[in-house]
Amino acid sequence: MKQKVSAFQLSLLVANLIFAGPIISLPQIILQQGDQNAWVVPIIIYPLLISFIFIIFGKNTQQEWLQNVLLIGSKSKWSEKGFILIFLLFVLFTLIRDLRGMFDFVATVLLPTTPNDILMVLSILVMVYIALSGIEVIARVTAIHFTLLFIIVTMLPLLLMNEWDFGNLQPLLGMESITTILRATFITFSWMGEILFFLIIISNIDPPHKARRAVMIGTGLGLFLFLVVILSSLAVLGVKIIRESTYPSLMLIQQINITDFLDRLDLVITVVWLPTIFTKVAFLLYAINHCFSYLYKGNTNKFLFPIAFIVGYLSILMFKNTMDLLRFSFFTWNIVGLIIEMMLIFLFLFVKRNIKIRLKNKEAET
Repeated sequence: MKQKVSAFQLSLLVANLIFAGPIISLPQIILQQGDQNAWVVPIIIYPLLISFIFIIFGKNTQQEWLQNVLLIGSKSKWSEKGFILIFLLFVLFTLIRDLRGMFDFVATVLLPTTPNDILMVLSILVMVYIALSGIEVIARVTAIHFTLLFIIVTMLPLLLMNEWDFGNLQPLLGMESITTILRATFITFSWMGEILFFLIIISNIDPPHKARRAVMIGTGLGLFLFLVVILSSLAVLGVKIIRESTYPSLMLIQQINITDFLDRLDLVITVVWLPTIFTKVAFLLYAINHCFSYLYKGNTNKFLFPIAFIVGYLSILMFKNTMDLLRFSFFTWNIVGLIIEMMLIFLFLFVKRNIKIRLKNKEAET
């Protein structure tokens, strides 16, 4: 029996995909490139992503073809196999980057004496266990933890109210800032394009006619949280401090100080955030397993454990240190990721066309 994901769960899955991982260090490069007007970037990116969502789904709100997309065990054409292979490459790059970012963050902030190898093994075991449970379990766990994170992030401006300095936001949107905003938008776009991961579970959405609206809402939620974090970081810390900080989001929440005995809320918020990155990585592992099952032409989990540990070790071996990871994330991934995302959209349109033709042929035969 095929597992189902509700429209609400899909919205939170999409929001979690574009917020949980990038929030570790992406605000640094956005603010580094966009200066004090970097808070405009999420607002600019939203209509661009909405246009891609409309290209993927089309104008029809009924979406009868959705339940026949990339089904395991079905006959496939070259476009579908090509899409799966490019999608697999996209997932692997993102998984390696997010895993290493999480390991470095945990090793720096929470467990400085624990080797990355041990963190990798323990984390992979948990994530594989969640991934093996299926997309329904991943969606439910994501819904719980992301809801908690959403509440906390939206409360940040209130918790930091006494730390805000509106002078850090000036000058505001001058003509000379257009170049810096466009540069920051370009660097950010490949990260936000990770909403395309929902394509691997597009046939699991129930009801299918709410899929497009759910993805649009999820994209809006994720970008709204980014807007809150970036605007708060600018107002509280300022551009000069953020440029030199590896984890500006952590530095931001460290500024929360409620009375004399509640001055370490950063640990509490970090503990709330960590499960969201765990569920994102579990979703990526599920996506990898789905791709291999599609190519294998049958449901199988035998590839999941070895691939998860191989990817985990690659995330450690590919980058010498945190700065090496940041250089890849900020200056390589924005080009590579954008190219892969454009290829995915192009191939998916062929997949969609083939499925519609197949359905019409079946109707004609009956």
